[in-house]
Amino acid sequence: MPTNFTPLLTAWALTIIIILGGVMVLELTYDPEVAIAELGDPILTDAADAGETGSEDTNNASSGTDAQDPTISGQAETPLETDTQLPAPGQDTTAAVPTPVEQPKGLPIKPVAELLENTSEGPLPKIADDGRLSYNVYAAPRNSDITLSRISILITDLGKKANNTRRAVEELPAEISLGFSVYGRDLHNWGQLARTAGHEVLLAIPMEPTGYPQNDPGPLTLLTSNAASKNARLLRSSLARFSGYVGVVNLNGSRFIAASDSIRPVLDELKRRGLMFVDNRDSKYSRAAAMAKAINMPWAVNNRYLDNELGSDEIRAQLVLLEQRARTQGAALGIARSYPVSIRVIKAWTETLKERGFILVPVTSIANQQALPR
Repeated sequence: MPTNFTPLLTAWALTIIIILGGVMVLELTYDPEVAIAELGDPILTDAADAGETGSEDTNNASSGTDAQDPTISGQAETPLETDTQLPAPGQDTTAAVPTPVEQPKGLPIKPVAELLENTSEGPLPKIADDGRLSYNVYAAPRNSDITLSRISILITDLGKKANNTRRAVEELPAEISLGFSVYGRDLHNWGQLARTAGHEVLLAIPMEPTGYPQNDPGPLTLLTSNAASKNARLLRSSLARFSGYVGVVNLNGSRFIAASDSIRPVLDELKRRGLMFVDNRDSKYSRAAAMAKAINMPWAVNNRYLDNELGSDEIRAQLVLLEQRARTQGAALGIARSYPVSIRVIKAWTETLKERGFILVPVTSIANQQALPR
């Protein structure tokens, strides 16, 4: 019995040594950042990607920490899903996005070299030596029918989720404008793909919301506490994320756009670079649109968030209110996010829009033509 028991103990001891050795090797070689990077973009299979409510995305959309004034219909601001390690400016990541193959008449697909300034941050938009502006060059052709009330729709926060972005680019009418997040991936390629489909493209730049830093839109956020020079550096870093956009829309920003001393230098820089500014009106106290008008730069202002409540009936109700605004004012802009339910409802709504006496136009077609909010 002792003779048989000794080899058994030896075998157990060797087995334990091998297991412990394997664990130590894993501890020494495991790099969590590499593991996360190898996962790539998540494949969306949750309810939000299927166009239903109740997912993490849709819960975030309705439970923002930025308190909204009850007198204004505004988008609840929530912390963004951000990549803390951003792709380098100008980085080519063509594998993730189809390559554009056909150019619609009048809308450049690739960035125009004369409209770019090479800087340490990367290529930045500039006014061409012959006076051309990105706002004009990358604008979609305008509809000549001026008898119908004009409605513009801007889909924001694109580029972070490939499935949602692809749906917006491929399924929505070309007249709908697309706003890409500075935290998105493959933005150069998505931008070219969007312009191939005829969409105007904007860049969504994060600005300080009420409730910051608990409500934090990410590392590129422009802050009221920053010196103007620091915000200028952050702005240039955002503008260098990709090229070919007509202008900028603020993402979040209820505190920043209400602070004249903070937003004024940003608008001055955008005007100097030939861009328009779209005020998302996250605060009824926003000074952005009025100041853009005062310095004679192209501007537009959001009249209604369309999908604060993520249900088909609720989105349709907001679209009806947007129609009423367009009928009384001549032009109106609505903003929605890239949720599948939003894309599906908006697409169906556009199919009978002209029958109701409205025309769908890109955002540049209503620039400088709206009544300023009071």
